[in-house]
Amino acid sequence: MKGMILNENSDTVSIIVFASSNKKTGDMNQIYILNKDISPLEAVKTGLNSKICFDCKHAKNNTCYVNVGQAPTQVYNAYKKGLYSPLDIDILKHMVKYKPVRFGAYGEPVLIPLEIVKLIAENTKGFTGYTHQWQNLEYNAYKQYFMASVETAQEMLLAVKLGFRYYRTGTSNEKPKNNEILCPNTTNGITCRDCRLCNGNTYKGKNIFINVHGTKGKINKFNTTALNL
Repeated sequence: MKGMILNENSDTVSIIVFASSNKKTGDMNQIYILNKDISPLEAVKTGLNSKICFDCKHAKNNTCYVNVGQAPTQVYNAYKKGLYSPLDIDILKHMVKYKPVRFGAYGEPVLIPLEIVKLIAENTKGFTGYTHQWQNLEYNAYKQYFMASVETAQEMLLAVKLGFRYYRTGTSNEKPKNNEILCPNTTNGITCRDCRLCNGNTYKGKNIFINVHGTKGKINKFNTTALNL
C-alpha cells in the first residue's frame, strides 16, 4: 500500500505515505497536506498555497525549505491518479505501528482533524510535528503533538506562555539559547526517525533550534530577511 487519505474537504486533502527516502528524517510515515485540485507548484505560483500553509511567513517569503517540485508534487500526482486508499482506521493503526510518523511533511498539520492526530499518536512508536498556527487558540489542543514553529525572540516567549514547546529556525550564524538544544541531526547526524524529540508536549525536554536549511538560494534569502519575518 502506497498511502492513505486521512481527510479531505472541498479544498484540501491530507495523505499519509507509508515510506520515505528522506535522508534527514529517515524512513518515516510522512503526512502531506495538499490543495485538492491545484498542483503544489501552481499553488505556490498563484499564492493558493495559503489554503494549506495559511499565513506561514516562509510560504509568503519563499524561504520554506520544502522543494514542492519533488515529494509534494509526486504525492499530488499519485492522489490524482487514485493511487491512495480511503481511510480505514484498522489498517491505519497497523501501518503506523512499527514506524514513526512525520505530521506535516508539507502543509499545515492542524488541517488534520485532532481525533486522527490523536489516534495516530497513540498507535505509532513515535512522531514529529510542527505548526505555524500556534498563536491561534482554535488550535491550542494540538500543542500536545506539535511544536510551535518560531523565528523571533518575541515568538519564543509567547509560545512558551501559551504552553507550547517550540522549534526555532535561526540564521546560519546563530547559536542555540539556554533553553534550547541544537537539532541532533545537525550535531550527530541522528535522523528524525531515531530522535523524535519534536513531538510537542509529549516530551518535556528543551526546545529545539536549527540553523536555516534548504537550497542555497532559500538560505541566503532567509539570512537577509530574518529580521523582517
